[in-house]
Amino acid sequence: MAKYIDLKIDNDDISTDAAGQPLLVTDRDVIAQDVNHAIRESGFLTDIIGERNAQKRALIRKKMRMVIEGDNRIIPGSSIVKEAMTNTKTISLTISAETEFGPVTVGVY
Repeated sequence: MAKYIDLKIDNDDISTDAAGQPLLVTDRDVIAQDVNHAIRESGFLTDIIGERNAQKRALIRKKMRMVIEGDNRIIPGSSIVKEAMTNTKTISLTISAETEFGPVTVGVY
């Protein structure tokens, strides 16, 4: 039996099956979805996109880690925020952390 259950959200909308019933996610997927939403809601994505100074970008990534590890389901000290530039010159962030259910990885673009 799942410890955490939530509605699955894709593209800012509730995902449904063919019959129109909401899809559910459990445990690790719930935590990953919550981490993704917490980072988006923190406003740090906008900050890091607009910042050119490498030291300030590192500080923003550190603040993101603090948001992630503020979730009591994340094992403290286990989060990693990696930043990469894609071929189209856009920023790609990959967030990883450990939970009691195993690792979660979220791609934020």
